[in-house]
Amino acid sequence: MNMQRIFTPAEVGGLDAMYQRFTEKSLDVAFGLRGTIGDRFDWDVTVGRAEYRADRTRPRLDGSKVTDWFFGPRLNTTGTPRYRINLDRLYTPLTPAQYQSMSTILKYQSKSWVNQGSATLSGELFDLPAGPLGFAAVLDFTSQGYDLESPPAILPTVMEAYGLTGTNGGGDRDRYAAGLEFSIPILPSLKASLAGRFDKYDDVTAVDDAKTWGAGLEWRPLDSLLLRANYSTSFKAPDMHFVFNEGSGSFNSPLDTYRCLNANLAAASCTGSVYNYSMFATSKGEPGLTEETGESWGAGLVWDLTDGLSMSVDYYDIKLDDAVTTLSSTYILDNEGGCRTGLTRTRQPFQFAADSAFCREITSRVTRVAAPGELTDRVTNIRSGPVNQSLLHVAGLDAAMNWRFSTQRFGDYRMELGWTHTLKSERQLLATDPVDKDWRDDPGNFDFRSRVRGSVSWQKDAWNATVFMTRYGSLPNWQETGRIAPYFQWNLNLGKQITDRAKVTVFVNNVFNKFHPSDDGYDSYPYFYRAYSPIGREISAQLEYNFN
Repeated sequence: MNMQRIFTPAEVGGLDAMYQRFTEKSLDVAFGLRGTIGDRFDWDVTVGRAEYRADRTRPRLDGSKVTDWFFGPRLNTTGTPRYRINLDRLYTPLTPAQYQSMSTILKYQSKSWVNQGSATLSGELFDLPAGPLGFAAVLDFTSQGYDLESPPAILPTVMEAYGLTGTNGGGDRDRYAAGLEFSIPILPSLKASLAGRFDKYDDVTAVDDAKTWGAGLEWRPLDSLLLRANYSTSFKAPDMHFVFNEGSGSFNSPLDTYRCLNANLAAASCTGSVYNYSMFATSKGEPGLTEETGESWGAGLVWDLTDGLSMSVDYYDIKLDDAVTTLSSTYILDNEGGCRTGLTRTRQPFQFAADSAFCREITSRVTRVAAPGELTDRVTNIRSGPVNQSLLHVAGLDAAMNWRFSTQRFGDYRMELGWTHTLKSERQLLATDPVDKDWRDDPGNFDFRSRVRGSVSWQKDAWNATVFMTRYGSLPNWQETGRIAPYFQWNLNLGKQITDRAKVTVFVNNVFNKFHPSDDGYDSYPYFYRAYSPIGREISAQLEYNFN
């Protein structure tokens, strides 16, 4: 049985008693010097500090007091908790005093900071037959940290607040880096680039240092045509909260896929509280995460078709090893069901064997307890969190077109259209498991395969305006039985330079107040996938003033 009790403003003591309150403070200071050496080299030195603090308060019910008031004592001692609901209290409005006796004010505090400094030197070293040899060198230092303090009542080890959990965390990290890049003219129409970089990290992880490099070629067989190609290696340390998260929790109601498959049903037929019920998931930082490494290459062209009209097409191929990914509750439960039954949620053969390293890892993340009178045990905890993914390989196309033109009476115009499309996507979660070579079209892959962006900009005298459009490609539906429609969003802005130093701009995001595509199979809050925004039309204004 699913029941919901909604409190009216009159019960809680008015709308003001329901509000959350936020206080945010930020500071961003930077100082820089630049100059030249011998009229040949440009140098630049910058140091800065950025700091952000946020405080938040919110009212919330106390879990034990709510249970005592509406449910009374627990009737069993093992398995799923059972209560006898006090229907008189459930249907009788509360007084503000009764509500206040069951509620508390939760206080959150957080801060983050970054200190950074960099020095660059660039110029031309000497002349080669085809032109000067250019170079740029950089030294970089960054020290950053954060501290996130949530109220104890919502922490996953306490859970005193009703239906709410959260996270604590904090740590710091230092990074040192040095880089060098050369621009090498080979022929008047052919130029090469070569770059190298060294990064050193100092924190609690095993991430130490990395050397990366890249090279590229640019060839102009015609003045209007540029052909280009590149190859590079990459390195990325895990995000800080993936490492320093002291413990977090979340409530959701995903499909218990194993229970569904064990009942000889497919996911599309498993609805209601028997198969979709409240579960608690926990996550914690993993200091043992390793760095992400990768290599990529690409090739393409840029063609100036006419004055003001150009197009570009590029192919890219990116391979990442040990990329950090977060295992969601739905992902874990779907694969737990597959590991235990040998079937996917659509009752197709599951790709991993029950004794594979993948299945051993997945099933260890789900805790179940006996549910008397029910065929399958119920989930009480899902251990989510970040892991190093063994392999992620993506290849695709990027294309763009730009058109600029001016008119004497109606101003200047610029039109841009960009398209990106994934041609291939492969992944491997654990090194002992087979590579999923058709991950691009897998019904469990909720990454957009294509995206189109377009804009039209106009400027005349003191006025300017821009219209933006984004088209997101289709995604699988939540039951993984088909795909839902593409999604369009439109934004616009209008600005006017009111004085030599002041400008005002009005922004409208999501002009048509359009929400996520419909997905009837997504039957739990918020009823749409997180890739889509829940925010409707937004209108804002901005005033800029230049003191220089």
